[in-house]
Amino acid sequence: MHAPFTGAGFRRGMRVGLALSLPILIYGLAFGLVAAQAGMGWGWALGWSAGVFSGSAQLAAVSLIQTGHVTLSSIALTILVMNARYLLFGATIQPWLSQAGPARALPSLLLIGDANWIATMRAAEQGEEDRAYLMGTGVPLVVVWLAGTVAGAIFGQILPDPHALGADLMLPAFAAAMMAVMIRSRMALVPVAVGAASALAVAHFAGAGWGIVAAGVCGAAFAALTVPKRARA
Repeated sequence: MHAPFTGAGFRRGMRVGLALSLPILIYGLAFGLVAAQAGMGWGWALGWSAGVFSGSAQLAAVSLIQTGHVTLSSIALTILVMNARYLLFGATIQPWLSQAGPARALPSLLLIGDANWIATMRAAEQGEEDRAYLMGTGVPLVVVWLAGTVAGAIFGQILPDPHALGADLMLPAFAAAMMAVMIRSRMALVPVAVGAASALAVAHFAGAGWGIVAAGVCGAAFAALTVPKRARA
């Protein structure tokens, strides 16, 4: 069965994407500033934002570069570890998005990020049937992310230290906001607690990057094993 994929759904999603654009613009600006301080020109910074399209992974990789002891393999591994959450994003949205067919679903997935993933999941739960909605949410976010990156990289030498602006707090604040939106009962806090405990335990021995992976895998696995059967239907 093929689901609708129309201009109307795209426009509905775009309105939501525009509403989410300001913090993404600021986040892109912060990455551009950090990239400039690491010695990247605006072209390199723009290439990273277009190719990786993940603020947390890009900031972690640039932090490695700033240490002066980095290899291509360590950068690649860092990006893979930090982006492991997209496996969960794709798995959760697949039952809804796949009904549009691979020719439409796969390009839409290239535009998925933290903000429009949660917005699309909520819209789907509320009855949104047009699968172009996800692509609509993603286009404004890509545009402002790239624009912010370029602006930050160009003006990185004259603007203040991004840490002084509090840019390093944006990722945990955004993650906390996502969690608050998704939790609807006290029982939903249990997988969160499992994920947090796993992250702390693994990060102590293997570093923060692997702690993030452990949180996602353990929290999701616990939720999948304990969710009531009626909720899976």
